[in-house]
Amino acid sequence: MLSPDSFWRYACDVYRNEQVQQVLLECQDLHGKNVNLCLLLDYLTTHSIQLTKQQVQALVACAADTDKTLLHPYRTTRQQVKKHFDDYPEYATLRKSLLSTELELEKLQQHRLIELASGFDLKPCDQQISNLELYLPKQLVTRFEHAKT
Repeated sequence: MLSPDSFWRYACDVYRNEQVQQVLLECQDLHGKNVNLCLLLDYLTTHSIQLTKQQVQALVACAADTDKTLLHPYRTTRQQVKKHFDDYPEYATLRKSLLSTELELEKLQQHRLIELASGFDLKPCDQQISNLELYLPKQLVTRFEHAKT
């Protein structure tokens, strides 16, 4: 039912919105929340799938694992290159390559999250739901939903 490719396209489409980017980066930088998980929770909401608190916690653990082992160390490397090696003659090429690899790591994290969610007992929900409310403070959920419109 859930497709990594469909989720990737959805996430890219939503993230193109600059207001959405601002809210999600604030969630990440100021509140320690995972952008890919926010996007997945919203994606599931758009498909009328309501998660439980336990399912969201499993997704949080999955995202934390790939953040710790892959994304955070890689971002640190990319930031160090930017900070200390911007005079390198091939800097522009190197930066583009680093950003491209980081994007692939984001895609890998999304894939892992979708795989985990696909193993859940997912049931359609007829009522108005927001999985983000199980992960973010209400004010951030409201700002995210407003930014999407």
